[in-house]
Amino acid sequence: MKTRIALFVTAVLLLGPAIRAAGSGLSAEDVAKIKAIHKQYEEAWLKGDADGVRALFTDDCVLLPPHADQPRVGQQGLNEFWFPPNAPPTKITKLVLNPEGIEGDGQTASVWGSHEVAWTTEQNGKITTSSHRGVFLNVLKKQPNGEWKFSHHMWDDAIEKR
Repeated sequence: MKTRIALFVTAVLLLGPAIRAAGSGLSAEDVAKIKAIHKQYEEAWLKGDADGVRALFTDDCVLLPPHADQPRVGQQGLNEFWFPPNAPPTKITKLVLNPEGIEGDGQTASVWGSHEVAWTTEQNGKITTSSHRGVFLNVLKKQPNGEWKFSHHMWDDAIEKR
């Protein structure tokens, strides 16, 4: 009996790290690329580069806006939500993403964290400044060329305390 227990404990000690490593599935290179796409996302918004933002998302992406707003599907949905043709000029003045967790299987990854965003909107000659802090959850898919793109983007902002 003691021999069986010893064999079991030895097997767990030897195989445990291999099982955990197999479950993580993201290489150091994958994690670096996933962090980089989040930085590219910040930079594209801060430059006002709509095409740069669009390029970071898959063709069949899904945006899940705050407060249970309806999902926006595909590049068309992304454009309708973020870049509507008749919207007043809007400039992102601050965008900071703080990824706090990254995991995946080498083909799909999830990233969650907090964000802070500020922007100005100009309408009828009046400039309005807004900002909020919130949380996000992104799902990314590895592309055939090895790059990662956002396939799902979900975010929310804090509700004002009453």
